[in-house]
Amino acid sequence: MSASSSASSSAPAAGSGAPLLQMLLGASVISSSAVFVRWVEIGPGASAFWRMGLAAIILLLLLGQPWRRERLRLWRPQPRVLGLVMLSAVFMAFDLWMWHRSIVYVGVGLSTLLANFQVFVLAGAGALFLGERAGWKLWVGLSLGLVGLALLLAPGWEHMDARFRLGVFFGLAAALAYGGFLLAFRAAQARRGDTPNEALQWWLCLGCVLVLGLTVPLGGESMWPQSAHDWLILAAYAAIAQVLGWLVIGRAMPLLPAGIVGLCLLLQPLLAYVWDVLIFHKRLGGLELLGIGLSLAGIFLGLARGDQPLFARKPR
Repeated sequence: MSASSSASSSAPAAGSGAPLLQMLLGASVISSSAVFVRWVEIGPGASAFWRMGLAAIILLLLLGQPWRRERLRLWRPQPRVLGLVMLSAVFMAFDLWMWHRSIVYVGVGLSTLLANFQVFVLAGAGALFLGERAGWKLWVGLSLGLVGLALLLAPGWEHMDARFRLGVFFGLAAALAYGGFLLAFRAAQARRGDTPNEALQWWLCLGCVLVLGLTVPLGGESMWPQSAHDWLILAAYAAIAQVLGWLVIGRAMPLLPAGIVGLCLLLQPLLAYVWDVLIFHKRLGGLELLGIGLSLAGIFLGLARGDQPLFARKPR
C-alpha cells in the first residue's frame, strides 16, 4: 500500500462511512488485548506464544490454503522479503514478551499506554536514519507525552515496589522493540510485490512462534494451558486481537486521512484504561487522569505529524 491509495481512489468500494466505522471497530477490538493477558492463567511469555501460534492457524483457515498450487507462489515471498519479515518477527516476539510482563506487573491501562510510546521510537529512528522530517508536532508531542508520564509515575514512585518499577521498564522496552518491528515490517511490505499482505502476517506469526518457542521455556514457564478456560481465552485473544483487529484496521487505514486514523488509534490506550477501571477495578485520581490525557495528546501528535505514512503503522 502507498499514500496514493487514499480514500478518493477506494472509497466507492468501501461504502459511505464504512472505513471510519471499521477503524473504530478495529481500534476498540484491539484495546482488549491486555485484558486477555490478565485473564489467562499461564505465564506472560506462553500467552504471547499462543497468541501468535493460534493466529497463524486462524489465518490459514480464513484466507485459504496457501499450499494449493495456484496460490503457493503468492504465499512464498522473495528471500529478502522473508528475511525482513523474520527480523520483524524477532522484534515482535520480544515486544510481546516484555509487554505481557508489563501488563501483569503494572496493569492493563498503564502497560498499554507505555507500549504506545513506540510512536516516538519510530519517529526518532525515521529522523536519524531514514531522513524523515521530525517537525514541531513530534517535539511537542514528545514533550506532552513525557510530562504526562511523569504525572502518572513520579508521585509516589519511591513507594512503588520493585515489581511495579520493572513493569514500567518492560513497558518502555516493549515500545522500543515494537518500533524495531514496525521499521522491519514496513520495509518488507514495501518490497513484497505480488505477495499478499495477509501472507506476510502469516509468516510473521510463524516467526514469532519460533522465537517464543525457544525463549519462553528458558524463563521457566510452562508452555501448555492447563484448562479449557485458558484455551478458550487464548483462542479468543488470537482471533480478536491478532487476526480480526489487524485485518479490519489494515483494510480501513488506507481509506482515511492520517489525522482521523490517529484519533481512532487513540481508542486503544484510552479503552484499555476503561477496561482496567471496569473489569479490574483500577482507581484513577485527578493527577493520573491529567497524566493520561497529556500522554494521549502527545501520542496523537506523534501519530499525526507531517505527511508520514501513518496507515503503515500497525496497532497492537
